Amino acid sequence: MSKRTFYQLLWAANRPRVHGNGCVRAQSARESTDATKALSEKISSEIKQEAAKLEFPTIITRSDHIQRLSKYYSPKMLKSIIAAEQTVTPDLWDNRKKAKPLFPLSYVDDLAKHDPFYDLPKMPWTDFSEPHQPVPPPSDLPPTVPPDLMNADVVEAELANNRGISRDYMRRLIVRPLVRKLVSNVTRLGKIRSFYSLVIVGDQNGMIGIGEAKDRNESSRAVMKAKSKALRSMFYIPRLDNRTIFCSLDNHYHGVDVQLWPRPPGFGLRVNHLIHEVAVCAGLKDLGGKVRGSRNKMNTIKATIEMLRNQVLPEEIARARGKKAVDIKKTYFSAGS
Repeated sequence: MSKRTFYQLLWAANRPRVHGNGCVRAQSARESTDATKALSEKISSEIKQEAAKLEFPTIITRSDHIQRLSKYYSPKMLKSIIAAEQTVTPDLWDNRKKAKPLFPLSYVDDLAKHDPFYDLPKMPWTDFSEPHQPVPPPSDLPPTVPPDLMNADVVEAELANNRGISRDYMRRLIVRPLVRKLVSNVTRLGKIRSFYSLVIVGDQNGMIGIGEAKDRNESSRAVMKAKSKALRSMFYIPRLDNRTIFCSLDNHYHGVDVQLWPRPPGFGLRVNHLIHEVAVCAGLKDLGGKVRGSRNKMNTIKATIEMLRNQVLPEEIARARGKKAVDIKKTYFSAGS
């Protein structure tokens, strides 16, 4: 049987049926007639006879190869596979383009067997007698995140030993996760998604800290990591009469313009909701403010904390002018203004 006759028979067996409404539908097993079944059986027998005559450059024979494929593929798929294999000539196989791995070996190896020198048994379930290792039991798999990083008691003990902060003080702190979202890092392998969290902590008495963290598994893990970073980065914010700021503040952080003004007692916190949370954690009770430009949450929080941390104190102004701090406070920072 020539190649042209073979392709004609293959096309006739796989030819779709056209109905009167013009739509083309694949020929199913229920719709196939006895003539079509006989033709397909004839084609499969002829293909097996022709395939048996060909030489297959491996250990197994061509008939064994077809018999093995018939266990996993339907007759139509088997015909297509055999037709595709017949188009590959020895010249094409010899001149094929080989894949270039990222880290090629200096020797030829199919990696089907273990090497006694390089493949060392690092896990208890490694078996050198089998080329394919079984899946390790779940109890032996290492955790994705070390448990110590997610344990609040371990973090508190580490801060108490290194920074001298008591556990009772850390448990009294106010924790505010202000920003929680899903972010993506675009790489050459695709998008790597992770959970982002921004947390601020404070004792309502001038001490405040900010932390950012990411986690690929859960949002709660990102919050815990950000809280740990915020506890490690706490600093003091100076306050006038323990209730407001010393002077008007203005800061431009990326695309955000934030303005804060001191206010008399009883004024309250009439500011942006994010600045309100920062002020509550820091212990500010009377404050006015305005946010202009971009309303990005992260930049708004960072701009506010940067302003509160870099306030100009009366002592610094008095030292620059050669005066006493008492005179500067009475003139510019009186409680009734």
